[in-house]
Amino acid sequence: METDVLIIGAGPSGLTAALETASRGLDVTIVEESFSMGGQLIQQTQLIQSLPSSYQPMRGFELAGLLTKQVEDYSIRCLLGHRVIGFYKDGSVGITDEVNVIPLKAKKIIVATGAAENALAFPKWTLPGVMTIGAVQTLINRDFVLPGKHAVILGSSDFAMDVALQLSELGVQIKGIVEKTPSLTARDTEKGEEVRKKGIPVYVNSSIKEARGIGKVEEIDIEHGEQILTVSVDVVCIDGGRSPILDVFYQLGCSFSYQKELGGWIPQYNKSLQTDREDVFLAGNAAGVSSQGVLLTTGMIAGVNVSESLGAIRKQEADIETTSLWRELEILETKLHPDAWKARMHHVENYEHPVLKDQFIS
Repeated sequence: METDVLIIGAGPSGLTAALETASRGLDVTIVEESFSMGGQLIQQTQLIQSLPSSYQPMRGFELAGLLTKQVEDYSIRCLLGHRVIGFYKDGSVGITDEVNVIPLKAKKIIVATGAAENALAFPKWTLPGVMTIGAVQTLINRDFVLPGKHAVILGSSDFAMDVALQLSELGVQIKGIVEKTPSLTARDTEKGEEVRKKGIPVYVNSSIKEARGIGKVEEIDIEHGEQILTVSVDVVCIDGGRSPILDVFYQLGCSFSYQKELGGWIPQYNKSLQTDREDVFLAGNAAGVSSQGVLLTTGMIAGVNVSESLGAIRKQEADIETTSLWRELEILETKLHPDAWKARMHHVENYEHPVLKDQFIS
């Protein structure tokens, strides 16, 4: 199999990258492990306000449906239920459906592998009923299963606030939000106010000391100042943040740099979202964990520049579009994550100026 552009991952950034390249006449192939497109958007019922100007505010699953429909309007080869297992000396990529291995040769690769949730460990945190916040959202919005009746949430990001409100609407009693810092970390203050209006207890400067239970979590101890509060629960939702999924970049031999505000280690890239491998670009959380609007925009930037590198558009046109998209990315990211925007610019500048990059790494 041969293709102009191989996109690894069919989340929001992978889909916008596919649209940018396919709309310019390039042959595009998407490889996605799951059996549906849209990534985590599929189970997000909250309204997403901060989106690129070409999109109206909409709920996550609605955005996933829109992007999927747009992709289906083009002759894009979508290999769902497939995954990349290796890169070979002859330049081919090994793709498997868990039965067969298909060699594929691509002129350019866009890696949009997303991010994975981080766990927060505490004594007995492996008891059934202790799960990540994303797993809880998947259960309630995709599988239509309540994870339990009494929950505590560890962490207070915007995502955690969304899930807390969704659980509350479904009749789950939220017995507390536990946050180690002096205040809620959610950028959206309205969500924090809504949580407080619902009477959900918020414990700042606090942590979970221990979980207990026979065969499942039944109660936890919250260390709140000098107090130890024992709370009966059957669900503990862990919000430990997310880190980019990097396996493919390791296999490709890309170089990395550390940016805490973007999720930790991320591949080095320039303003075209091109890595230090000429044929490899990246998009989405792989370029740094951020909001959905930013993910969509990075997919567009990668798609525009891959199109230019393959001669589908002229460099002048690509430069104009890239500049415009970076301005939009700045607006979207500084609104919710100003520290992430500063880290992103620092990351790009270190890549584009080798002397500075060497100093930064040392």
